[in-house]
Amino acid sequence: MDSLSPRPKGVGWASLKHWLRSRTPAVIGDGASTLVSKIVSQAVQLLIFLVAARALESAEFGLYAFSSAIVVMLVVIAEGGWGEFVMKAECTDRELDQIGTISILAGVLVTIIGAFSAAIAWFLFHRPHEALLLALFSCWFLPASLYAVYEGLLIARGLLRKQSIIRIASEIAGLCVTMLGLWLGWNVFSLAAGRLVSQLVCLAGSAAVLGWCPRLHLTWPFAREVLGFSGHILSNRLILFLRSYSGTLAIGSFLGLTEAGYFRVAERIVAAFSELIGEPARMLAWTLFRRSALGIGSDGRQARDIGPSATVFMMVLMAISTPVYLGLSLISSDLIDIVLGEKWAPAAILVAILSVKQVLLMPGYVTEALLSLSGNIRRMPPALLFNAVVSVALVLALAPFGVVAAAWGQCVASLVAFLTSMRLQKCYGGLGWAEIMRKSGYVAIAVALMAAAVTALGYFAGSLSMQRVLTVLLQVVSGGAIYVCTLLVLKKVGGGTATIP
Repeated sequence: MDSLSPRPKGVGWASLKHWLRSRTPAVIGDGASTLVSKIVSQAVQLLIFLVAARALESAEFGLYAFSSAIVVMLVVIAEGGWGEFVMKAECTDRELDQIGTISILAGVLVTIIGAFSAAIAWFLFHRPHEALLLALFSCWFLPASLYAVYEGLLIARGLLRKQSIIRIASEIAGLCVTMLGLWLGWNVFSLAAGRLVSQLVCLAGSAAVLGWCPRLHLTWPFAREVLGFSGHILSNRLILFLRSYSGTLAIGSFLGLTEAGYFRVAERIVAAFSELIGEPARMLAWTLFRRSALGIGSDGRQARDIGPSATVFMMVLMAISTPVYLGLSLISSDLIDIVLGEKWAPAAILVAILSVKQVLLMPGYVTEALLSLSGNIRRMPPALLFNAVVSVALVLALAPFGVVAAAWGQCVASLVAFLTSMRLQKCYGGLGWAEIMRKSGYVAIAVALMAAAVTALGYFAGSLSMQRVLTVLLQVVSGGAIYVCTLLVLKKVGGGTATIP
């Protein structure tokens, strides 16, 4: 194990209460604002998804899905790891200028690649429609690359609430442009235009809040340091990108576009919930772990033992995320019918399976921050590559047997990813998984009672022929209340040894 990240000696209830009491006001405020922004973002994206699927022809919607996948890959390359480098350590103004310069150069380079690809599509393949779409998307790369620096700086300075306001404004602006474009008949171009406007609003708002604009300046030693760190982050993101899109592509190839559509819809619904939890978790992990990493030890040196804080954070994260995904799997059938209609009913079983998958993937959201701040980020890419190979291999092997088999294969792959993340976090980040496992019993009991109650209410509502909307609301409210109350009772009976306060 790295000497900079020793294993925690234990996180008892007393230390847990002290940790939460000292950080709760800031954590709740930052977490709530980030959660609200993610709720707005997911609502906007789902609305655009539903409206576009109904308004566009299937060929046009397929073109957008395919082209946006390529564009997202290029955006990942343009964003590099600039924001994460800013969050990793304190940077001087001169160093920030250099990071901004690198992001501008990366954005310009990827923009040139996009414009060149659009020219090839126009002049060589005589596809002006696709070329214009790609050219419009190419305008997105430079703002995205530069915004990565601004976002990292906002998080590093603890300005999560202002960042949330900027995100909400950008999503609303993008929605307005998209809807206006669809109304005017811009078709698939309205979706690309909405994304571009949303990104520009993010960049302009962040620049206004921070009052900072990078001055072009770059030295080779610092550039080499940034690019070395960025290489690890970038490889992680590209591997995750490959893993995210392999399922839909494989199912579409083996089983056809209809099954691929069911799988994509199920992925999108589960992703809406995972981003509501995962993105705030990622940001809060960076913020809280960074505070621990930059603390001063008793010897006057910078202390980088973030294991105890990470252990408590993981306890709370698992206690929050597990009932959400289990609840989603239990109400998936009614939820699909309410949101998409009966024609999408085959996607319900896929939502239930992929929800289980997401429970296993949730701990991995903190790995990047944990390993980066403990100086072990170089150990993450090989593990991610291994997980991606397992995931792609399973989906390729099981897709010919049906979409349900492919979904179960992804659950197996997520179990492998969970075990890999556990090893990395325990051995190189100091996260106490043994402590977490010992204190997870109460959560398991509460989840089991919640599941039993939600299932019983579903049968009861079905026998009374209740409306699906009322049934889902009753299950969500009752299940959540039973889960929370069970934890509180167990904590009191157990003498305060529950996982969460």
